[in-house]
Amino acid sequence: MSSAYAKPPHKPNLVDNGNRWTITAYNDASLVHRQMATQGLCFKFVSNVGSHQRYTWYSDTFPDWNGWASQEGDQIKMYGDYAKDVGHDGINWEIVTEDRPNTKAMGYGHWTEWRENGKFGVTIVFANAKLQRIGNCNKKFEESSALPLEKSDPMGIETSEKTPEALTTSVQ
Repeated sequence: MSSAYAKPPHKPNLVDNGNRWTITAYNDASLVHRQMATQGLCFKFVSNVGSHQRYTWYSDTFPDWNGWASQEGDQIKMYGDYAKDVGHDGINWEIVTEDRPNTKAMGYGHWTEWRENGKFGVTIVFANAKLQRIGNCNKKFEESSALPLEKSDPMGIETSEKTPEALTTSVQ
């Protein structure tokens, strides 16, 4: 009998063949899973911890959005904060395709976003997530926090200020 071990290095990982990915949210409460925002993510390898590869990440398209990611095999778990750490994200996803000559790696999973309010929190969205490697990051972490907030961003600060009632009645 043989045994399988989830021992790093995991291939594909989040930085080989490009450390820049896009993440697209699809509203899970919508009957048609309406597409919401697409943002850029940059990953930086930090270390191996047991069977996990650890990374820091930041957005190069949304200001002050950053956190940690942990990879075991093809499974990725991420968490992060935005808006001076008032807003929070949890993303669990799986890499489902490898990098090929004409195709970059892709992954799918679930994305939850919420804000603190001193009680149960305010849910911004429960979403399906699609991630795709698109190349290498050109902006450094220090530059990402100075990004202007896009006024058209459907998952940005404007949405985050809505009450839970407003969010549940706007589902299409």
